[in-house]
Amino acid sequence: MTYYFQEHQWEPFVYKRLNQLIDQFKTSESSNFQTKPYVVFDFDNTSIIGDVEDNLMIYMLDHLLYKMTPEEFEQIIITDIFDMDTNLDEALEHTTPRKLAIDIIQSYTWLWEHYINKDKDERLSLEAIKETGQYKAFQAKLRFYYVNVNGKFTRQSGKPWLTYWFKGYTPEELTILTKDMLKEATNKKAEKHIYSTPKEFLGKAGQISSAFQSGLIFPEELIALYEAFQANGIVTYVVSASPVDVVRTAASEYQFKVPKEQVIGMNYDLDAEGKIEAYMTAGAPITKKDGKIEAITNLIAPKHENRQPIALFGDSMGDYHMMTELKDVSLNVIFNCLNQDKTKDLKQIAKKQYQSEDANFVVQGRDENVMRLIPNTKTLALGQTELEY
Repeated sequence: MTYYFQEHQWEPFVYKRLNQLIDQFKTSESSNFQTKPYVVFDFDNTSIIGDVEDNLMIYMLDHLLYKMTPEEFEQIIITDIFDMDTNLDEALEHTTPRKLAIDIIQSYTWLWEHYINKDKDERLSLEAIKETGQYKAFQAKLRFYYVNVNGKFTRQSGKPWLTYWFKGYTPEELTILTKDMLKEATNKKAEKHIYSTPKEFLGKAGQISSAFQSGLIFPEELIALYEAFQANGIVTYVVSASPVDVVRTAASEYQFKVPKEQVIGMNYDLDAEGKIEAYMTAGAPITKKDGKIEAITNLIAPKHENRQPIALFGDSMGDYHMMTELKDVSLNVIFNCLNQDKTKDLKQIAKKQYQSEDANFVVQGRDENVMRLIPNTKTLALGQTELEY
């Protein structure tokens, strides 16, 4: 058997099936683009370990890099498009988006007046600001809002979106911001951070705790896999639920060298000055769940004689639909993030097919404590000592 990239920490059967796939479908790099086979990767927690949009949210929060006035911020996080009066956490009585938003804007207004919109020579240091109760309340509630809104609500084409807090940046500025974030995030160790509301700033939403898992890694195994596909005439695409300029920066300019036109993410409107609006572009696919199928069918397949990809790579419910509904795909690679949803069904299919010569579902494990792949189908969760499937 021919091997096209080094094994490193790949699970042995996953490694075998990937090499068989390349051997079966490889073409000349100079062959006609339309006739070339192609693969589609998810990005967050698939191509990388970590999430670029999640890390960008924290980077902006850590450095208070917002360009919105308090009034603009409020218009984003309170909108009649979604139910603002449903509890985001059923165990907590006052966790409606509206109550959280009122508290967030109260704290943000103080931060805007005392730091964000204040001359550098007249304001406190960032370190001093981050020790204030206003900042800690803002940190805990904004993070809680972000995580739970993204889990509960669904973006809609042509509608506003609640967590695009990079409004006011140009795409070029967002690219620079993403590069700065990547430099910082890729140098942080895997660690769980807890944010809590100070007692004197309970507000309408009350006591809130939220969390973030730091660390962002571009595994050498994935870098080598992308290169192996590209060197053997197999076109690589990324379809991600992260903002398009963020994921293009990470996938095209950082490690994977995927041409920007082959990286598809969430699209947003620009205003008359070319600045980003917190508004999903009408007609553009919402690149999550069945929206990934739409992106592949309408934006990618027509470039390849309307053929389906030869392989799909994903980790979550955002990838479930394409992995179950695109029937011509030869290999589905699932990165085991221990998600407690229907992706468990796909892992069970892979378990039954394990070591089968024509297995079309395989599972790759990882160690979240050191942020690397491991030669196992199971995963070691952060802070745990036993592998889980």
